[in-house]
Amino acid sequence: MLKTLKIFQIILISFCALSIVKAQDSLSLFQNFKNQYDTERVFKQQIYYNPANMLDYSFSSFSQLNVSSFSQKDKVYRQQKGSGEKGFGVYTNSFQKLNNQKVLWGSASYENLKVNHVKWNENLDFDRVAPYITSDSVGGNIDIERYQFLGGYAQKNDRFSLGAEVGYKAQLGSRSRDPRLENTTSELKAKIGLGYNFYKNISVDAFVEGEKYQQNSTTRFVSQLGQPAVYQMTGLGIYNNLFSGGGTSSFNSVNEEYSYKVGGKITNKGGKDFYLLVQYGKANMKRSFKGTANRFYYSADLNNDLLEIEGAKFFQLNDDHRIGIKANYTSRKTEGVEYGYSNNTGLLQQIYKRLSYKRDEEMTTFSLFYSLNKEKFRLSFIPYYSFQEITERRVYPNSGQKFQYNNIGASIDYVQQIAKNQTISFQPFFDYKSVSSAKNALSRPNEASINTWILNDFNYLASDITTIGVNLRYDIKLEKLPAIFVNGNLIQSKIQSKNNNYSSLSVGITF
Repeated sequence: MLKTLKIFQIILISFCALSIVKAQDSLSLFQNFKNQYDTERVFKQQIYYNPANMLDYSFSSFSQLNVSSFSQKDKVYRQQKGSGEKGFGVYTNSFQKLNNQKVLWGSASYENLKVNHVKWNENLDFDRVAPYITSDSVGGNIDIERYQFLGGYAQKNDRFSLGAEVGYKAQLGSRSRDPRLENTTSELKAKIGLGYNFYKNISVDAFVEGEKYQQNSTTRFVSQLGQPAVYQMTGLGIYNNLFSGGGTSSFNSVNEEYSYKVGGKITNKGGKDFYLLVQYGKANMKRSFKGTANRFYYSADLNNDLLEIEGAKFFQLNDDHRIGIKANYTSRKTEGVEYGYSNNTGLLQQIYKRLSYKRDEEMTTFSLFYSLNKEKFRLSFIPYYSFQEITERRVYPNSGQKFQYNNIGASIDYVQQIAKNQTISFQPFFDYKSVSSAKNALSRPNEASINTWILNDFNYLASDITTIGVNLRYDIKLEKLPAIFVNGNLIQSKIQSKNNNYSSLSVGITF
């Protein structure tokens, strides 16, 4: 992990390299804002997952640099994820049109934060590595540093377009008191896409993506007195007895994943009329644990399959009014294969490898889009509804739970020019998550603390959540200086009659 100073230096160098490629187009502040933060582009953001389509991302160049502070305080939460976080970040991104046939884009960020009251989880990226995590009943706060870099390039020639993108993310998580945590993650992703305009404004495209992810985790104790038991969880409160226990000064594990994703799409007018896309991905993660004789042993494989289908249609009613409709279906299937060993000899010997865990998640979402564009303001309205079903189960011993959710919500985006050099934007939103069904048949371990945790986790997942929020931003362009903005965000979620609160404040420049 790079030191903080070096991270900042790399971010600034990356930002400068992207920004000096081409000066910002000579548009008004209001026009630049509408283009840079186009709500329709966000609505159909899946189009741009293929880097070959970035040629249609924007008609002009733009860049941004901002510093943000954020704070999240939760009264009701999943213990594995903590009660909230507090920290700051530096973010920059840039999109540059070199000419009508070539574009360049990139981003970089650095975050420094503290996640509070994490319990029953000694790993980062919980949603990615679960259920195979290291857990203990004490936990504590985790200090985390994150950095990210991404860059891409696309060009077209006659009817063909070609694009490529490479990104890297890394984290360092630590805790300075027992149980002392030292976690590092790295994620390297590369993808390449190709597009072909085969008839008038109708085009087809395809992409392929490869990714390598690794997490190295160490949980250790300095004190030799009163050490809590450390468990290698395998889902729903069940754990691997062989690699769990107490009285050990250090527990080491490695999660290593290789994945790929492919996809294809057909569009008309670069997605301005309609598009239909399909994406499929597959990932395999191997978890190993450091056992006797300083050797690492495979403890589990986590296999993931992703299928996503999305289609959208847009209508231009006149020069000012535009509407769209979108449907999305996403399916994620996870299987856990676990290893068993015999420790009757000097060295552990594998005696079985079996499918022991499954998690299936399906979500169907319908969204509407409406936009009204006038000379001095823009209004967008996006309502949506989704149905989600999650089934989680394991065998040896048998245990499971199932949830069905209905989500309904809406977001509004209003941008107003208040002077030639000033704009203000107001973005309220609402989301209601309703639990239509929650069932469980959980196997009860002998440990009372694990039983309490698993039941609390089920109660959280079986709770309705009402979320409201607002984002307010002010931009001003002074003569011979980049445009400056101040952005504030407030979010409140009500769950089990208690409020979870999030707030952030950003200051930055755009040009």
